[in-house]
Amino acid sequence: MKKKILDVKNIKTSFFTHLGEVQAVRGISFDLYEGDVLGIVGESGSGKSVTSLTIMNLIEEPGRLKEGEIIFDDIDISKLNNREMSEYRGNEIAMIFQDPMTSLNPVYTIKNQMMEVIRRHTDLTKAEAFERAKELLDLVGIPDPELQIHDYPHQFSGGMRQRALIATAISCNPKLLIADEPTTALDVTIQAQILELLKDLQKKTNMTIILITHDLGVIAEVSTHVIVMYGGLIMEKGTVEDIFYRHQHPYTKGLYRSIPKTTKKDKDRLIPIEGSPPDLMNPPTGCPFSPRCPHTMKICLEKQAPLFNLSETHTSACWLQHMDAPDVKGFTKTKEAK
Repeated sequence: MKKKILDVKNIKTSFFTHLGEVQAVRGISFDLYEGDVLGIVGESGSGKSVTSLTIMNLIEEPGRLKEGEIIFDDIDISKLNNREMSEYRGNEIAMIFQDPMTSLNPVYTIKNQMMEVIRRHTDLTKAEAFERAKELLDLVGIPDPELQIHDYPHQFSGGMRQRALIATAISCNPKLLIADEPTTALDVTIQAQILELLKDLQKKTNMTIILITHDLGVIAEVSTHVIVMYGGLIMEKGTVEDIFYRHQHPYTKGLYRSIPKTTKKDKDRLIPIEGSPPDLMNPPTGCPFSPRCPHTMKICLEKQAPLFNLSETHTSACWLQHMDAPDVKGFTKTKEAK
């Protein structure tokens, strides 16, 4: 049986601005097992990146974790101070940030930045850390690592910078790797290479990964499990097969319809989701997707649906899953809810 690596329990993260409280994450729970690749998908502002920063204990003022627990290897890391958490960051949990240019220090060489991380979390000597850094650059596909390791970030292309970040992130063999939009700033060809690299690394090391993106195509390429977020909440979660072939929430269906198709038939045109995301300073009382949903009922405006159990692996937070809901084609009903 696979070991549970991470157990996120009802986390709520808000930012307290001069205008009011922005409720970025409003109570989400999930767990993650060794070797899993969890994709978290949703529009900008849905709470994906805030979730990852909360797990890393990197939320800064005016933000804070209001409630919940983050259990990593039987320790609630949400209760650790910055010094205690620094023992986990890079060593046990590593993160690849969105923009590789701003994530690398422009005044230090790739060698200096990689060696600093390696020596901070291991007992390797300078010479050993240097050899380890070169090995990692070679592992992630950087040509001539003997020469390139002495370069500065501006001398690398966007794809090479992202590879250098991945090499740094995996340098101490972390149990959990969080990749926040790792392909956003890259062109399509480089995106495919980075995704292939992540898949290859996961297979070789059995690393557990959280992949955050707004792109369902990226999720399909890499993930084993998927969480669909909207308005700071989980709308649907399940295996990648559940989400792509048996999706049940209207928001997930809307995301799926907006994926570009390979045919040019009229029926395969992109169908955008009408409307705008909710204002998380004044979030709706009911389902955050109700103002944009074609199936909104009175209860959707009054109360957020629980996560209904559709199978052992699949849940959906939509009132259309309730046994007393009207029959709507494409939606499954169930008696069970969490």
